[in-house]
Amino acid sequence: MSSGNSSTETQINSSSTTLTSSPPSTLSGKGRVIPPKVTQEDVSVELKNMNSERGVVKGSIPLGEDIMQIARIGEVSAMQRLFDEKKFSANHKDDEGITPLHWAAINNQYAMCKFLLDSGADVNAKGGESVATPAMWAAQRCHYYIVHLLLQRGADPLLTDVQGYNILHLATIDGNAFLVVLLLHQEIPVDVVDQQGHTGLMWAAYKGYPACVDLFLRWGANTNAVDESGLTPLHWALVKGSLPCVLKLIEYGADKFAKTRDGKTPAVVAGEMNTTRMWYRALDECGYDFDGNTKLVSFGLTSWVRSKNLMSKFFFLWPFAIIFVAVWILSNMVIYAAIPVMLVTIFGLQWVAQKAASQGPSEYRVLQRTPYLSGVFAGSLFWVGFRYVFYVLPVTYSTSPILNVLFAVFFSLTVYFYIYSMVEDPGFVPKLPSRNQQRAVITELFEQWKFDEENFCVYCMVRKPLRSKHCKRCARCVAKHDHHCPWIDNCVGANNLRHFILYITCLEAGIILFLQLTFSYIHNLPAPVQPQCNVINEKLCDFVLRDTFTLVLDLWVCIQLVWVTMLVAVQMVQISRNQTTYENMRGHSIDRSYPSSRAFASAVAAGTTSFDVAGLSSSGQGPNHALARGAPRHRRHGCLQQWSSLLGIDTFFATARDGLRDGPRAVRPKNPFSQGIVTNCRDFWWDPAPYFGKREPGAAMLGGEVINYNCMYETPPRIRSRGGYQGLANEDPEQGV
Repeated sequence: MSSGNSSTETQINSSSTTLTSSPPSTLSGKGRVIPPKVTQEDVSVELKNMNSERGVVKGSIPLGEDIMQIARIGEVSAMQRLFDEKKFSANHKDDEGITPLHWAAINNQYAMCKFLLDSGADVNAKGGESVATPAMWAAQRCHYYIVHLLLQRGADPLLTDVQGYNILHLATIDGNAFLVVLLLHQEIPVDVVDQQGHTGLMWAAYKGYPACVDLFLRWGANTNAVDESGLTPLHWALVKGSLPCVLKLIEYGADKFAKTRDGKTPAVVAGEMNTTRMWYRALDECGYDFDGNTKLVSFGLTSWVRSKNLMSKFFFLWPFAIIFVAVWILSNMVIYAAIPVMLVTIFGLQWVAQKAASQGPSEYRVLQRTPYLSGVFAGSLFWVGFRYVFYVLPVTYSTSPILNVLFAVFFSLTVYFYIYSMVEDPGFVPKLPSRNQQRAVITELFEQWKFDEENFCVYCMVRKPLRSKHCKRCARCVAKHDHHCPWIDNCVGANNLRHFILYITCLEAGIILFLQLTFSYIHNLPAPVQPQCNVINEKLCDFVLRDTFTLVLDLWVCIQLVWVTMLVAVQMVQISRNQTTYENMRGHSIDRSYPSSRAFASAVAAGTTSFDVAGLSSSGQGPNHALARGAPRHRRHGCLQQWSSLLGIDTFFATARDGLRDGPRAVRPKNPFSQGIVTNCRDFWWDPAPYFGKREPGAAMLGGEVINYNCMYETPPRIRSRGGYQGLANEDPEQGV
């Protein structure tokens, strides 16, 4: 939760109701929480944090005799001595009913919590000003390993504190998606309410945690539940002004006209909270006008524009027309008029596509998220093939037979591998069919100290294999994720990586061969009679006017050759390193076992599993920080950076920089998958999976042995001196202590 001492207040004033919302702030007391009040006079939401640093006055009790201080710092041996000497018991309470288990839980002392529970501590003891259990104290600090331990030992997740909050409410208020996932799998009713009728979804919407809102909605939370004042989750999301939360709620059918008991619709709440602009944007992106009614498209095209299937075909085929029109204008008009006319025409056709995107399905509101860019390439490929078959081939088949055969082969291979890369499953990690299986996976990850963003996907609810990544565009985890390629409108992963690289390699060769063929074709054409050009000299004019359309198409193909060459170069380097584009750009070790084994070693050697020590703290700035807090990751990309990413320029220069650093003194992040250049290339190109046809999902080679990336969860085995592999999963972490 927020640790700031100040609170921000926003108010909605009307003749009968005032809505005041203030975010969490720190208290000096133990576990004190001020509850949200929802009344006709004042609707306020405020939650204050517990202070784990508060204890008895220093110096009043010797450290060795202070059971609460010992619990806070996790000294198991000192606690054992106190119990052996019969000075205290595990259920000792102070004047406020606080037990040592409370202090161990809020300070993330796993070993101490386990020792106290083994010693008979009451897991459901309530104490402090909030009258809360140890699990509630731990939940407010996002110590979900502690919460899991307490739940295993009998903690009741439905118990409430003095304000009517259960542990799910407290976890949601803090925004820890992983803790919410854990609790939802404890059979807690998803719409359980606090004293003011707030559900977990309302809290997540009010706090502005899109990940938590998404979790509750996918779990079946009621999008139109109302609290005591008649406010729905959509009202609360507008109080916060979180666009992703509002979009999710509308997507799942939230009532856009729901009224509170005072008759306030979401639009009225947005106006009073100064979030009207965000409300209008959300409505627009979801296909509604500013009044909340479905937008109607002219000429009765509404049902067509709203169809994702039809719109995907439109965005894919529209660039075919754009490319033809652009090339035709440049080849049939004088240069002075051709360029401005072409630009205006292309701008108009682009505007049509943008307009269609703005009226289409919500996921297509950004043109780059549609099949538009894949249509640009497919259109280029189509017109090259069309021009070759009907113009170039009839003229050059006798004079350049070898070039024609080679081009036909590489063109066919490019088409095949392009289509395969575009339509094939890139390596989606299989989802679990039941919640019981999800719960079993979560339990297993807790036992292995791997319940974090690196090992578990809260969107797919699956354990993430090594080298996998969740793709937001595909809404799935992809095994051996390389990148999401807009030119094929698909991810590149374990199942289609080799086909993708063959596609761009054949494309590179095909472009070069086409350029050679077209120059031979132009030379074989008869010279025009009295050629006249405005800019170029007579000799060049004679050459250009023989078939201007084909030469302009050549120019467009040459532009394609630039990004294709860079992409091929990057991929070949990455093959030699057994590295994906994602790993290349990520730029650090992907060995997941180290933090987990270090946490276990810490528990064995020091009697604690503090995540700050082990590098697993959910409140730190680790890799899982943003998602654990439920906060969106904001990244702003300018136009140049977007095109740099689309064309692969950023990856090309990142790979080049890595190559320049590869010297005798270069220090590169550890790549546990690399087995040397020769072995890496052999594994990739001599993979027994078929080049033509469907391969077994996730199957690949590593060090000469067949593996499956869909279920590879441990770091790659080490090569032994005699060859073969030795797994690391069964190594005893105590041996390294």
